[in-house]
Amino acid sequence: MDMLKTLKIFTVTFLMIICSVSYGQENSKRGGFSKELIETFSEFQKELLKKEKSLWNKQRKAIGESLNKNQKDILKDSSIGYRERKKKLSETFSESQKEILRKFEKRIDTIKKRFYESLDEEQKSLIRKSRKRSKKND
Repeated sequence: MDMLKTLKIFTVTFLMIICSVSYGQENSKRGGFSKELIETFSEFQKELLKKEKSLWNKQRKAIGESLNKNQKDILKDSSIGYRERKKKLSETFSESQKEILRKFEKRIDTIKKRFYESLDEEQKSLIRKSRKRSKKND
């Protein structure tokens, strides 16, 4: 009887872990927005999000291609944390690399502003609601 009870507990625990992992992966695919909020996005808003994602990818690629050996070594250094690596790397950027970043950031900021301006009150409310939940979980 104890073996059956242990097997049931193990099975329930295993299923809970699988479900929570699946749920977490599903949520991470939405880019931080709740499913409820995503369903309210207009085609224009979805297009802005695609443009923003595309610009982020282009920026990463442009910077990645411009890195010298020392900068690549900083990125590979696993003995320091992410923030420290980022700080060290940014200190080594040349003026041309900084200009690449400024151009992309300006374009991304413009898209973010247009996106925010396109939100209706219901969407803004959903965003505030999800931020409150997120802060409680920190």
